[in-house]
Amino acid sequence: MKKISLIILIACISITFLLNVAMPEFAGKMKHNISSMNILYSYSVTKTFSEQTHDTIEMASVPSGKTETRDADFRSDVKLEGTPLNIKSVVKEHLNKPQVYKTKEKLTGPEKGFSYRTYHLTKNYDKGRYTVIRTNKITGKEKVYAGTYYEPSTQDPIVKWSRNEK
Repeated sequence: MKKISLIILIACISITFLLNVAMPEFAGKMKHNISSMNILYSYSVTKTFSEQTHDTIEMASVPSGKTETRDADFRSDVKLEGTPLNIKSVVKEHLNKPQVYKTKEKLTGPEKGFSYRTYHLTKNYDKGRYTVIRTNKITGKEKVYAGTYYEPSTQDPIVKWSRNEK
């Protein structure tokens, strides 16, 4: 058995060497596919939404009668919990893309009767569970991975709001 494994390893190394020399553009494509394991495995991903969560950031607090100019640059990314490195990219392919919020704006304080106005940014996430079934294309053997995901919500992923305080 060890002899067969050694022969297969030598054959793979030889093929890789020949492809790099004879057809470098093809070898580059093969290398990408091998690294992503699409040659050996197929993947089935299911998502189950459970709740919407949020993360609120205070951008500024402007006193009454004052004006400030602020640059804002925020990003709402996918978050994964309990996810092995070899499965992260597979799961992320099935989730919403990151959201970016960039702005330069004038922020004003409140009218008389209030002390200051706070400006906030809320990043909304859809939280749920995912299951990935990885199937070996050669042997048919399956392995199941499961974890928790947070993806930017499709509806209102980033909301800007303000509140007057006394």
